[in-house]
Amino acid sequence: MTNIGIIGCGGISRFHYEGYEKAGARIAHVCDVRPEAAQAVGDRYGAKVSTDYRAVLDDPEVALVSVLTPSSTHREICLAALAAGKGVVCEKTLSDDPAASAEIARAAEAAGVFCATAYMKRHFPASQQAKRLLAEMGPVTSLYARTWQPYAELWDETLGEWTKERPSAPVRAYGGGALVCGGSHILDLVHWYAGRPSRVCGHMATREGLDFDRATNALLWLPHGAAGHFEAHWHPLQFAGYERNGWDERLEITTASGRLDLYTVLWHAPERNPALLVHQDAASGKVTEYRFPAVNAFHAEMAEMLRRFEVGEPPEPSAWDGYVVDQLIATIAESAQAGEAMDMEWADGK
Repeated sequence: MTNIGIIGCGGISRFHYEGYEKAGARIAHVCDVRPEAAQAVGDRYGAKVSTDYRAVLDDPEVALVSVLTPSSTHREICLAALAAGKGVVCEKTLSDDPAASAEIARAAEAAGVFCATAYMKRHFPASQQAKRLLAEMGPVTSLYARTWQPYAELWDETLGEWTKERPSAPVRAYGGGALVCGGSHILDLVHWYAGRPSRVCGHMATREGLDFDRATNALLWLPHGAAGHFEAHWHPLQFAGYERNGWDERLEITTASGRLDLYTVLWHAPERNPALLVHQDAASGKVTEYRFPAVNAFHAEMAEMLRRFEVGEPPEPSAWDGYVVDQLIATIAESAQAGEAMDMEWADGK
């Protein structure tokens, strides 16, 4: 049985520790700078409780840690965990700086230690089926990827008090707004399905009184001469989307032999409805809907991370996958500021 360390006991941590528990691991040591948050999780599992992440890394019982703290702290904690020989599952984004993310990925390679980036949307059954189908459909010729999330208060005449702190809560926790918070997941799917973009042209929109983007669009130059359109938007439409709850997130992926339409579901309530995949076959005209049972993609993700760690398989998504997303975010933002398209430069030379 693998002993797990949880570093950071905020809102997203329950998806990790519950997923590990369901997969048969033991939550052995939990940590948070807020003693009451760590104690609550520790009491649930009979785990050791600390307020300093170093105590988790010094614990000889702990083999694998989930890093669930704000992105700005990930570099320090991940590098220390790798140096201590602990396997790492780091919540997205891998860091708030692509240079730091590349440093983490290199350190994991050099140490030969398991280091994964947690992008749970790869783990919906519909997402996995899309990956399998694309392997038989040929190169992507066109891609449209969007994440629309309902934040009506960002469109009110008077902004809420939470937006007026500096840095604001999204910037403190994630390093940005729509592009980072929602867009990172979709950019991970884009490069997983279609490959790394070679060039991007970005546009970011905000409003007076915000220190983060309310909407970001980007044109992506994809392999094989394909083009992609990416859109991350915090919008006021409360009933938009597949579930009609304002969550409107989908990918439209076209090849010469057909099209896939993937619709995801509300991230923190994934058991309500299944993600949906629609496959259109160009030769036969047949349209197939894949409606899998509703699952918690976080739990599927933790089970797969644990399996890979225990049998010695490479992590997926890896630290380098996390770096790719962080480099895309940074270059899209840089392109938007410069007002011109920019070539992608990859730290691993790929």
